[in-house]
Amino acid sequence: MKKILCLLVCLAMVFSLTACAGLDVIRETELPPLPTPELKTETPAPEEPSEAPVVQSESVVIPEEDPEGADLGEQILVFFSSTTETEYAPDDEKQPILNFSYSTPQLIMNRNTAAADKINEELRLLDELYYSGYGSDMGKNHLYEVALDHYSYAHGKAEGIETLFSSSRAVDCCRADGSVVSFLYRTSVYTGGSQGEFSYVGRTYSTQTGEKLTLDELSEDYEALRAVIAENIIALAREDKELYTEISKNGIDADTALTALIREDFWYFAADGMVFFPAWGELRPAEEGIPSFTIPYEKLIGVIDDQYLPADREADGTLVIERVSDVPEGTIKSIGLLTVSDGEDLYLRAEGSVYDVQISSAAYYDVEAGERFYETERHWYASFMTDCALQLRALLPEGMPDLMITYTDSAYEQHRLLLSENGVDGTPALVDDTIIAVG
Repeated sequence: MKKILCLLVCLAMVFSLTACAGLDVIRETELPPLPTPELKTETPAPEEPSEAPVVQSESVVIPEEDPEGADLGEQILVFFSSTTETEYAPDDEKQPILNFSYSTPQLIMNRNTAAADKINEELRLLDELYYSGYGSDMGKNHLYEVALDHYSYAHGKAEGIETLFSSSRAVDCCRADGSVVSFLYRTSVYTGGSQGEFSYVGRTYSTQTGEKLTLDELSEDYEALRAVIAENIIALAREDKELYTEISKNGIDADTALTALIREDFWYFAADGMVFFPAWGELRPAEEGIPSFTIPYEKLIGVIDDQYLPADREADGTLVIERVSDVPEGTIKSIGLLTVSDGEDLYLRAEGSVYDVQISSAAYYDVEAGERFYETERHWYASFMTDCALQLRALLPEGMPDLMITYTDSAYEQHRLLLSENGVDGTPALVDDTIIAVG
């Protein structure tokens, strides 16, 4: 039993240590430049701090820093760009054999550009690590070689052998405020067979210093913090009897295996709590997905340093959408421009305060499968918006909406909206995501 458990823990530690070591070495290693991302955003280029710093974009004014007196710190914006490379078979330029893609976040903090620059450099290194495959077999060039070998074997043989390999990595900004910014990297790799392989990596940085935060830096009494985290993870797992039973198979002590999840790069800060997760296939069969355990912040009070707890939210607002041409000039505070597609110029405007604002491409699927819309690509995130607007360039859909806008309120409840148009006069509208397909 102890040998099996130790093996699980060691494998997870190797993954985490390899990633950390890879970043250290890659800083000193000259690698081929990354391909130019397919930029879908227009990100402001911050200047040196001044008495009244502003984001450098079209008609930009920084909104009030703290809505209704809440200590939310500096407003943080994250723009996402995407890069996709497709390789084709050597004997058929129309036959793709590898899709390789990744998303790159860019952080903007106008009042602390030094910390933002430091975080952005670290995020760039993570891209290089993913692209080169340093410390793993997941780099683009290695996957292409594997795809070529497989294509040579499968080409001309019986139909039904999949020859398209893929590797994709998406990034979510899970929390951003005056103390931390936390990202979750989700990678999926398919190299044949019935399913792909998946991995998650959490990265959290101080928005004051730009340094990556480790678990032992979150509390003056790390052992007390670790004990509270372990207690809550175990309690959450026991609520899922099927999962807890699965972990206990083969003589493994479930509580010990769950405590082993408290390790670097397997956690992140979300809006409503601290989240821990295992490696793919670590706690239950890989085909059942990766479980996660969210510990509400109120459970961490007294054991985690106060600076890492989110600030109180004291006000609520809502989002509205309107054409730029319909807004009198000089009557709106703009925080930048996001171009999703060539289309109309719109203002996504906050009336009052909204939090964790996200803009994503979305797709529709059968109601019976669960939620009607799901996110396909992240474009933009704002830690909060207060009586200000983002200029959004996008097409108004003629049929089913394909752009999702979400935000949370002061109670951390998420609201999901879709960009659509008013069926009466054709004006832009934000509609609830419970609409269903017709026709």
